[in-house]
Amino acid sequence: AALLSVAIGAHADNNAKLVQTGNDNDATINQTGLLNEATIRQNGTANNGAIYQGVIAELNVASIVQIGSNKASIYQGDETYFSSASVYQQGTGNRAEVEQYWYTNDLQISSIGDNNSISATQLGSARAEARQIGNGNSLVMTQDGVFSGSWAAVYQVGNDNNARIDQRNGGDSQLAQNGNSNAASIAQYGLRGVLAFNQVGDDNLLTVEQTGRDNSFRGSSTGNSNSVELVQGFDLNQASVVQSGDDNIAAINQLAGYSEARINQVGMANQASVTQNAELMNAVISQTGTGNMATVNQQ
Repeated sequence: AALLSVAIGAHADNNAKLVQTGNDNDATINQTGLLNEATIRQNGTANNGAIYQGVIAELNVASIVQIGSNKASIYQGDETYFSSASVYQQGTGNRAEVEQYWYTNDLQISSIGDNNSISATQLGSARAEARQIGNGNSLVMTQDGVFSGSWAAVYQVGNDNNARIDQRNGGDSQLAQNGNSNAASIAQYGLRGVLAFNQVGDDNLLTVEQTGRDNSFRGSSTGNSNSVELVQGFDLNQASVVQSGDDNIAAINQLAGYSEARINQVGMANQASVTQNAELMNAVISQTGTGNMATVNQQ
C-alpha cells in the first residue's frame, strides 16, 4: 500500500504533481505563496519524499525523483523569491537534504548508486551543482551568497569519497574526485575566493582555507595517498599544486597579500612546503623522483 499526503497552499498559481509506484511510499508537499511548483516521482519501495516551500515565496520550483529505497527532502525558506531545486537518486540507501533561503538560489544534485548522501544549505544568491556516481559517497555543502553570489560544483565518481564545502561572499569552488576514499575539505570565508581542483586515484586528501579577498587556488592530484594543504589570508594571493604519483605531500601558507606560490611534484614520497608571511613574495618548488624534500620560508 502507498501512503500519500499532499498539502497545497491556497494561492491560485501553485502547482503540485505526485507519481508513486510500489509499496510503502510516502510523499508530502506544502506550498505557500505565488507561482510555486513541486514534483515528486518515486518508483520502488519504502521511498520518502518531502517538499516545503516558504511562507512568503515567489517562483519556487522543487523536484524530487527517486528510484529505489531512497530519502530526500527540500525546504525553500521564508522570504524566498526565485529559488529552484532538483534531486535525482537511483539505487538504494541514498539521502539528500536541501535547504534554500531567500533571494535567487539554484541547485541541481543527483546520486547514482547506493548509500550516497548530499546535504546542501544555501542562503542568498547561491548556485550549486553536484553529481555523485558510485557507492558510499558523501557531500556537505554550505553557501552564503547574500552580499556577492556564490557558486559550487562538485563531481564525485567512485566509492567512499567525501567532500565538505563551506563558502561565503562570492566564493567559487569547483571540485572533482574520481576514485575511492578521496577526501576534500574546503572553507572560503573571504570575498571572491576561487578554487578549482581535481583528485584522481585513491586516498587523496585536500584541505583548503581561504580568507581575505580575491585569493585563488588551482591544481590536481593524480595517484594515490597524496596530500595537499593550503592556507591563504589577506588579499590577491595565488597558489597552485600539481601532483603526479603516490604519497606526495604539499603545503602552502600565504598569510600576507599579493604573493604567489607553486608546487609541482612527480614521483613518490616527495615533500614540499612554502610559507610566505610578507607581501609580494614568489616561490616555486619542482620535484621529480622519490623522497625529495624542500622547504621555502619567506617573510
